[in-house]
Amino acid sequence: MSSLPLTLLFSDGVAHTVNAEPGQTVAQAAVNAGLTLLTDCSNGQCGTCVAQCVSGDIDPGDYDPSVLPDDERDDGAILCCVSKARSAAVIELPYDSCEASAPQEETQTGTVTAVTPIASEIIRLDVKVANGIEFLPGQYVRLRPNESSEWRSYSMANASGDTNLVFYIRLVTDGQFSSWLTTAKAGDLLEIGPSRGTFFLRNESRPRLFVAGGTGLAPFLAMLQAVRTTPEFNTAPIHLLIGGRTAGHLFAQEELARLQRDLPNLQISVATESDPPPGAQQGYATDLIAGLSLDKSTRVYLCGPPPMVDAARAAAMKAGIRKSEILCERFA
Repeated sequence: MSSLPLTLLFSDGVAHTVNAEPGQTVAQAAVNAGLTLLTDCSNGQCGTCVAQCVSGDIDPGDYDPSVLPDDERDDGAILCCVSKARSAAVIELPYDSCEASAPQEETQTGTVTAVTPIASEIIRLDVKVANGIEFLPGQYVRLRPNESSEWRSYSMANASGDTNLVFYIRLVTDGQFSSWLTTAKAGDLLEIGPSRGTFFLRNESRPRLFVAGGTGLAPFLAMLQAVRTTPEFNTAPIHLLIGGRTAGHLFAQEELARLQRDLPNLQISVATESDPPPGAQQGYATDLIAGLSLDKSTRVYLCGPPPMVDAARAAAMKAGIRKSEILCERFA
């Protein structure tokens, strides 16, 4: 079987044609042509490399169905890290060509300044870096403890450019990073990669709905800080829905109160599966969407475990929001 031409269309209108050799994934074919597509896990488990096949036949490969629901796949969505061409194809990427052709940025070393349990199963990790990391609010970086060979991805909850990085991390039983985190202390070192990801706050004047499950609140804290300090972000109403297992799983409540004081257009609603705190509802954050009377122009941002994201996406679409207006960030 000979190589197959793949045309990669980027959001800035730039097109690159690469040749996919037999057995190569889309991402591998791009690398051979000098392009580095946005990927993370490289095995179909995170959804970072999602793209749209608009022409041709693509084998979707093996992936976690929770990061690529069947209806999205049926509409042409693929994961570049595991998908392979069966024919010549045209693939749309949801980011500019410069993000794929730019050389890989170097990592830097960060120093842990605090490891603080702040809620049930949730740790706040503070890290100091010499060079502040510029990022689009909502993006993430990859972290690797010095003694580890494995990278893990976490969204920043701080403002772009800060030299003090803040992460909210859920402890996972037998998780490698979680195991390190339970013994980590101030002075420990981490390797930190550049900012990544296509889940970020769009600069547009329209209503916004944020739905956060668990530590999926972290990127929204960065987004809200950007809204507070950037006038062009600060004109439209925002509704933030927060979901947690119990009241004890909620965090960053003081910071949210400060943001709400500073942002008169921000409304916050909370739901917990059990033990709701005063002012919260019992149930799921996704249950609250139906009662919002969403403007049809609302941009929806969803971040949390895959079942929550899928339920929220379905609820938003039922409320009249087009699927193309819904941005999703799923994590295990």
